Amino acid sequence: MRAWRLPIKDRWCVGIDLHKDTLFVVAFDPRSGEVIERRLACKCRAKIVEFFRSLGRPNLVALEAVGFYRWLWELLEPVVDRLVLADATQCRARAGRRIKTDAEDAANVMELLMAGRLPLAWAPPTPVAALRDLTRHRNYLSRQHARVLHRVKSIMLLVNRPGPARLRAPGLMRYLKAQRDKLPAHLAEQLEMAVDELVLLERQLDRMEQRLKAHLKQPGFAAVAECLESFPGVSTVIAATVLAEVGDFRRFGDRDAISRYAGLNPRLFSSGETTRTGRIAKAGSRDLRWALVQAAWVAVRCDPAVRRLWLRLRKRLGGKRAIVAVARRMLRWMWSASRHGQLYQPAA
Repeated sequence: MRAWRLPIKDRWCVGIDLHKDTLFVVAFDPRSGEVIERRLACKCRAKIVEFFRSLGRPNLVALEAVGFYRWLWELLEPVVDRLVLADATQCRARAGRRIKTDAEDAANVMELLMAGRLPLAWAPPTPVAALRDLTRHRNYLSRQHARVLHRVKSIMLLVNRPGPARLRAPGLMRYLKAQRDKLPAHLAEQLEMAVDELVLLERQLDRMEQRLKAHLKQPGFAAVAECLESFPGVSTVIAATVLAEVGDFRRFGDRDAISRYAGLNPRLFSSGETTRTGRIAKAGSRDLRWALVQAAWVAVRCDPAVRRLWLRLRKRLGGKRAIVAVARRMLRWMWSASRHGQLYQPAA
């Protein structure tokens, strides 16, 4: 994200370094030149609100992005004049200091904010953040389901009875009922426990997917979700994941910007007259890249135009690198279609 360049004359600048139990605040008063430092306990939310209300106005508050920042963001958003999210990694890289303390980190955020050099991260609005929580939990459950199935296949191979290629809980129940007499007792017991896990995970997955469908019908998501689901290989889960990780497509000015955000752009190495590209950057959301690659594999099988594109790229890049290129191309198509309110039109 770009640094935030806004005039800060006569505005309080506040930097926050957040931890699980405490937060450290450094605030600068532009009128008196006074610097206020304060350590606050995270559990004392009333005191946090009271402290920020006591600051001078107008004020600009920057919060470092950590995995659990959301509660503080929602607490401060109605209290302060302007709240921004800082990229913690880039803030540290720009610090130019070898000392690392809470006070130094908060002061660094505050100084970068004052200088107009603060590297920003994107803070999703509350509805998008709620959708992100749903999709990431659903994808976590899906990974857990895959791990259980992997263990089941390993057990089957131990006894040279590979069973069906695809399994869900009912199929494993039938397999276990038919093969129990041919299995060692301890392996049969492990398969029974795997059935219990699969039943629970599949029930939770079904519940989460129903929640996602209901969420995508909300006015803020319905039109874009319909646009995304018109693309080949894009199911409700994939559309919800893309929306949760990207948010508003209109915040990206061009196709290259959204490719960089997803980490699907190739790395560039340029020195003198030598220029070459490397592997993809893998910046940003892993869930977004996973969703796009899954959609690309399905699109290659069911859409002739996408398959032709993949076959052409495969000759030069190989199969896996070509599918990543297709995923990047599909994201760019989604960006263009969502901005113009158009559905995907398959090529003749």
